[in-house]
Amino acid sequence: MTSLEAKTSAFPGLAKKLSRLIQFATVSSYTVTDEVEEGFSGLIDELPLLFPKLHRALKLEKPSDRALLYTWKGSDPSLAPAILCAHFDVVPEGNSQDWEQGAFSGAIVDGQLWGRGSQDIKVLMASIMEAAEQLLDQGFKPRRTILFAFGGDEEVGGTRGAGAIARHLAEKGVRASFLVDEGGPISIGMLSFAPRPLALVGVAEKGYADLLVTTKGKGGHASMPPKDSATVNLAKAIVAMQNKPFPARITGTLKAFLRRLSMISAQPYRFLFRFAGLTAPFIKAAFSATPTTNALIRSTVACTMLKGSPKENVLAEKAQATLNVRILPGESSVSVIDRLNALAAPFGAEVKVKHEGQVVEASNESSTEHEGWGYIEHALSLSHPEAFCLPFLFSAATDTKHYRDIAEAIYRFTALPQSQEDLARVHAANERVKISDLERCASFYTNLIGSL
Repeated sequence: MTSLEAKTSAFPGLAKKLSRLIQFATVSSYTVTDEVEEGFSGLIDELPLLFPKLHRALKLEKPSDRALLYTWKGSDPSLAPAILCAHFDVVPEGNSQDWEQGAFSGAIVDGQLWGRGSQDIKVLMASIMEAAEQLLDQGFKPRRTILFAFGGDEEVGGTRGAGAIARHLAEKGVRASFLVDEGGPISIGMLSFAPRPLALVGVAEKGYADLLVTTKGKGGHASMPPKDSATVNLAKAIVAMQNKPFPARITGTLKAFLRRLSMISAQPYRFLFRFAGLTAPFIKAAFSATPTTNALIRSTVACTMLKGSPKENVLAEKAQATLNVRILPGESSVSVIDRLNALAAPFGAEVKVKHEGQVVEASNESSTEHEGWGYIEHALSLSHPEAFCLPFLFSAATDTKHYRDIAEAIYRFTALPQSQEDLARVHAANERVKISDLERCASFYTNLIGSL
């Protein structure tokens, strides 16, 4: 495996380019008419100005108005393509008063770049494209064909972006060797006993479902409340579901994670992780202790929205709660809904899918023996030699769900060092990235692309 190594100093203009992309308010919405089209079209029109070499050398196709597909043709047609993904839509800014720098300012202050997309995930789009710019400038030509797939609606399901790209590739009969999209970071301090930063490469992804819990009752004046109203029964159902979490289970991905982690762990953790079959009860108890690790061992349920009476002094005839569910590989949406209904039924509550067609089942697990893993691990050893590469179960939803029939192996990785404090800013106020980390992210992609 060969590579063209890149130092962070090779990307002096990258921060300004990402800053420019952030200034386009590409906020996606389930209701298309709520989107500001100028933000999306403006960003797309800006890309050739920011990355001119790439646009001259690569073929660009637009399967939809929210989909960009670049093809960098390889010299060896016998090699299956590789796909590198990112999305250029973002979530709304939230309360503008909570931001120290504007959400769409792209401000560069004290070595950090601020704004929506600086972490999630215009940072990857800019890094991939700048890596290509640098390699083209060096005269690099890949052996295998490389596809850059950028969608503009990942935050609302990805059907117009990644979905359109995947359908386009399927129609052309494309079958990729591997795909890399956003995912686990280079974790700083997630596990207190880990002696090194951990590069958490998602080899599997949890399933996703938004569920609606509904109870019904008699309306009327709130001055004469019954013993059990619709809202009271809804509350009881929610508490019942929270008090009986899904059972903990050690998946194949977690076993691989622990087995590799044992290589750098001191005793007694080395023994615990290496012999997970024997020590499973201790591992489950330890991982259940924090939300970050708890999500690795069970399906999770979060109550995120509540709806009841339309007025303060009126009893609700119907009360509803939205549950956001992340499904562990090995379970299905059907089994999850059946379990929640069994817990909610004693309180007259019913659990159903909130958005038909929006349920995503848990993914298969990609192998660490696949060539794609080797390329990622090699590139990481050059850009972030301090990090230890681990297979990981990614809990959030990504565009990779659309490519499951397109790629042999799928990996989810964001080459940015992230502490718990950093991760808390994703989808929140004051999202930002250190410029030095941005440049090392581009270095990761330069080394990854340069080895293909």
